[in-house]
Amino acid sequence: MNKSLKKTLAAAAAAALLAAVPAAAETIKFGMNAPQGDNPEWNALVAFKNHVEYKTEGEISVQLFPSAQLGAERACAEQVQQGTVEVCLVDTGALAGFYNDIQVLSIPYLFKSSAHAWKVFDSKFFADLAEDMRAQTGIRVMAWGENGFRDFTNNVRPIRSPEDLDGLKMRVMESPVFIRFVESFGAAATPMPGSEIIMAAKQGVIDGQENPAQVNYDYNLMDVQKFMSTDEHILGVHAYIISDKFFDKLTDDQKAVVMEAALLASRVENTQKLAGAKKYIDLIKEKGVEVHMTTMAEKAAFAEVSQEPVLEYLREQVGAELVQALLDTAATYEPELYGK
Repeated sequence: MNKSLKKTLAAAAAAALLAAVPAAAETIKFGMNAPQGDNPEWNALVAFKNHVEYKTEGEISVQLFPSAQLGAERACAEQVQQGTVEVCLVDTGALAGFYNDIQVLSIPYLFKSSAHAWKVFDSKFFADLAEDMRAQTGIRVMAWGENGFRDFTNNVRPIRSPEDLDGLKMRVMESPVFIRFVESFGAAATPMPGSEIIMAAKQGVIDGQENPAQVNYDYNLMDVQKFMSTDEHILGVHAYIISDKFFDKLTDDQKAVVMEAALLASRVENTQKLAGAKKYIDLIKEKGVEVHMTTMAEKAAFAEVSQEPVLEYLREQVGAELVQALLDTAATYEPELYGK
């Protein structure tokens, strides 16, 4: 066999071998703040990973990084924007520094329930908000999820009406929205990091605070509080974000799978958050905390007092048109759910 023929055969064999080997897999690094374990966030990420790897037959592998291994939420979002991390699960509050209009989601008593919120997440308003943020920042929201309703707790008295907050010293996040919200009831807003709540309550610096039930229990905040009301004043919203640079590299089929997986993950998180609510309320009651289950009528009374001061601030920040569009969108889904 001459050398020329040998080279030709060798080249053909090499080409056949390469054709038989699948293309190098894309890798998605997926970060979040929540820890690994049986919780809605982790279970959502596992669902995302399993679906992507199964549907792409290994063309895309997913590595999960819980417990802020890739940085806290803002840092993770920044890496997604830069394209050094592919996907993160972040609270929308962490996105305000990248996209100012996301603040509109802080309207108190916007959602009447989790089911109401889920309907609105699927609306054109949220799709348009996501597209505008993608165009401005390069951060694409694949899906929206529930990060828990925030509730009032305190050491003075049960909170059943707006008047019950009058005069209380309430810890809030270091946010103008939350300061205005609490002050609208005549309470004294005391901004401080969450890590200082327990000591501040023990020392009498604050009477109460507001957080989701899961946070109240997991971080032992109920060890220093006597009363809790499930008024569900502001819903934390999670965003499943992906680098637009990375997304654009994917094939059409891969894009469809990734988007489908994100929607699946959000559904897992949403249902497990709501299903777990009773668990945390029961655990909080076991600590001796008196829990008031707030009615729809009571929520309406809280909203009447507190919504407008916050809306006034948000109109200044994001524009009256955007604020009204979200209010109108939320209202359109109420008859479908509540028969009004």
